[in-house]
Amino acid sequence: MSGPSMSAGSSPAILAIKLGALGDVLLALGALADLRAAHREALAVLTRPAYRPLLERCPWVDAVIPDPALPRWRIDGWWRLASRLRGWRFVRVYDLQNSRRSASYRRFLLPGIPASALPPNTPLPPDGRPARSLPVPERLAFQLEQAGIAPRQVLAPSLEWMCAPVDALLASVGITRPYLVLLPGSSRRHLDKRWPHFQSLAALLVKRGLKVITIPGPEESDIGDDWPGVVLRASGRALDLFELAGVLAGAWAVVGNDSGPTHLAALLGRPGIALFGPASPEPALTGIDRHRLRVLQSRALADLSPQSVLESLFAQLGAR
Repeated sequence: MSGPSMSAGSSPAILAIKLGALGDVLLALGALADLRAAHREALAVLTRPAYRPLLERCPWVDAVIPDPALPRWRIDGWWRLASRLRGWRFVRVYDLQNSRRSASYRRFLLPGIPASALPPNTPLPPDGRPARSLPVPERLAFQLEQAGIAPRQVLAPSLEWMCAPVDALLASVGITRPYLVLLPGSSRRHLDKRWPHFQSLAALLVKRGLKVITIPGPEESDIGDDWPGVVLRASGRALDLFELAGVLAGAWAVVGNDSGPTHLAALLGRPGIALFGPASPEPALTGIDRHRLRVLQSRALADLSPQSVLESLFAQLGAR
């Protein structure tokens, strides 16, 4: 398959719905790999425009359909999306979002097409607990199993394809391995997920002789070169997701907020600490600690001192 370059037509295809946010899309990449392995038909993904570049590069996705996420009263926008979806010959839909919006898409825009879904309140065997009580990766694995698909990558996707070469970028700022990465950002909608003491933690780490890279996102323009260690940007801009993955893949350890980049670090198998506060979901439900990353949780993020985070990081890394 030539992948995301293909378009709607008469050939049969399957559709996966995964709208966002970034961490959720990353957690669904393994499920997309399993869907692609299970079907001869092309795999199209309906997602937010922000995640189109990621999924267009994904080797398991043949086409990406952007969802503008318009309000219900924008009948014109819903009509255009319906027309675009009906231009495909979808033979099955996998709703990996399992939200009210995605259920509406299945009901009104894709009527009559066999679908796999797992609404959050679905009772699960053997005790009838709701589906939302499962960690996200296990929830997706259960949904695939119910659809007759073997969940091989859903719990541990292979993400080497995401990692751009970054040796030249690191060399330009004088960084060689081993290095430690700090991820102080979060989306603008979730500023309450940001731990406010990353600069102080960077100072403590540099004082101990570690090479520290702080990677700001597009919304952290206030992070300047006065930070201890290296503030890493690419020609003055925030790293794109593939450059970020390349840097994270080579990191000795990572400390980050509850954010998409920290989930990416976990999926790449990096050890370190994820900081969760009251605005974050229950860590066990995210699956972020199922690999080598550990969660440090507090009822008030600001009360977590840099020293306590440093001690938790070193305890988690041990002799490393």
